Amino acid sequence: MKRSKTLIVSCIVVVLVLAGSGFLAINSGQIPKPSAGIQDFGDWGTVTDQHTEIITTFWTNNPYPIDLTTGKILHLRYSLSLNGVTIAEGTRDRVDLPRGNTTQTQSTYLQNSRLKEWWVNFLRANETVHATANGRARIITPVKTWTYQTSTTHTQFENQTPILDSFSQAAQRTEGKYVRTQRLNIGPIRRNVTVGAEVQDAQARWGRVNQNQTTLLLRFRIHNPSKTIPIIVEPTGLRMRADVNGVRMFHSGRGVISANNTKQTLLLPGETREVIIPVTMDNDKVDEWFRSHAQNGERSTIAVHLQLVLDPLGIGTPIRVPSGNGITYRCHMQTAIFEDNQTAATTCG
Repeated sequence: MKRSKTLIVSCIVVVLVLAGSGFLAINSGQIPKPSAGIQDFGDWGTVTDQHTEIITTFWTNNPYPIDLTTGKILHLRYSLSLNGVTIAEGTRDRVDLPRGNTTQTQSTYLQNSRLKEWWVNFLRANETVHATANGRARIITPVKTWTYQTSTTHTQFENQTPILDSFSQAAQRTEGKYVRTQRLNIGPIRRNVTVGAEVQDAQARWGRVNQNQTTLLLRFRIHNPSKTIPIIVEPTGLRMRADVNGVRMFHSGRGVISANNTKQTLLLPGETREVIIPVTMDNDKVDEWFRSHAQNGERSTIAVHLQLVLDPLGIGTPIRVPSGNGITYRCHMQTAIFEDNQTAATTCG
């Protein structure tokens, strides 16, 4: 009952202020017009395993000589969409409207469960980020209601594919000849033979992507230069891992697909064939990576470690492509969803 009386008194005060204001001239029909809007669509706030905070700054202009702090005077609504998926949205129904010009902040929290859906759309959009932030402020007084709505949209990585480029660059570093002369001792056969492989071309492309899993396809065009020794491309012949900001995203393939979609693993002497090795990622990893990306000022370091291991038939020592511990390719990418003084850029590719 006391709350109702307070609200009634507040409304009466507002009406008296409106009536007594010099702006409310009977001849002109004008009344003071409060206003509000978005000053900054977002900054990253606290990032934890449970949530990622987005802080929005809005401005208000109250031309009346009193603070409007009782009842539902100012309503705020905010949403952020990436590639058509709303990943954050929130409303605030009771906001003070102090007199004069002021700024206030509003916290909205990322809905982590929607990041997997965004990831699928992001890859299907050729790794282009389409970001849209919407803000609406509604001021309700006993005399009139004003609504102010604004939005901003920007596109990043158009005609760039930083993640896929990092895999292609790593794969391309395996190109070359890996040949050695080895002594063959099988029964009465005693002679030197050429053993090895030549990677003539290597690329990466996205395979099947759904809500739960992402498949990367690494394609190698492999030639067997030996005249006598076949080589085997085993299903586990690719040793690969890819970390983004220290988060293990992709790891090792689970099968080999030849260019004609059979599961042949034997490469005969003198034969050249395209071999495609799929590498998978559990899309639950996207949440962990995105949180690290936001926490790191929207910057990510991609590290791809790769080595192809081939087995010469009848010769015990495997062929490592490249030799030693393989190669590690590192590059960087940064976005500018909320980082005001930053532009989207990448060193990958």
